[in-house]
Amino acid sequence: MMKIAICEDDNIQRKGILNMIDRYFGMNAKKYEVFEFISGEKLLACTRKFDIFFLDIQMDNISGIDTAKQIRITYEKAIIIFITGFKDYVFDAFDVHAFHYIIKPINENKFNEILHSAIRLLSKKDKLLIAKTSNSSYKVFLKDILYLESNQRKVKIHTTYGVIEYYYKISDLEKELLEDNFYRCHKSYIVNLKYVQSFDNTFVTLKNSEEVYISKYKLTDFSKAFMYYLKNEGY
Repeated sequence: MMKIAICEDDNIQRKGILNMIDRYFGMNAKKYEVFEFISGEKLLACTRKFDIFFLDIQMDNISGIDTAKQIRITYEKAIIIFITGFKDYVFDAFDVHAFHYIIKPINENKFNEILHSAIRLLSKKDKLLIAKTSNSSYKVFLKDILYLESNQRKVKIHTTYGVIEYYYKISDLEKELLEDNFYRCHKSYIVNLKYVQSFDNTFVTLKNSEEVYISKYKLTDFSKAFMYYLKNEGY
């Protein structure tokens, strides 16, 4: 699911951007979530991972440019789109590798064009999760994940190169992976359909011969999801 942040201290401008995003996705039938922030401080305090940031440049205390610099520390590949009433900041926007620069008042056709380009770029990128342990943060590319396992208050990410364990809810990961060929086959397991070799009434067998439980209540829907995945992949 696409997650978008709007950081704008003017309520009217912020709601205007939100409405344009809603109209765009309404026409394109994609799943998305939008979160609003009235300052750079509020945005940077948020622990959610966003795909696209719309940042007003001129804000009190911390500017959009300085906010973007902090974002880049954690999210190197996030798409940042600046919105401002002045052209003077265009070179500053380049310094933080902004995707685009929109001048107020916003032309909705231009806005849609830029948002569409941003989404197309995202679809080409290697998507990843950030797994934060007490000591480190790990980038885990979705293409390397075999399955995810709930272990009390922790999640174990089983990858092609090892296991990463950290505090997180598997239900939150299920939402994040909703459109990325993952399926929650059991209350404790989410599998990457890319690595599924076969399944029966009890287990899903992965291509590395590992087995994970499948719930009898999930069996029919899992079968449909796996067949749909195979069809889309050209099998």
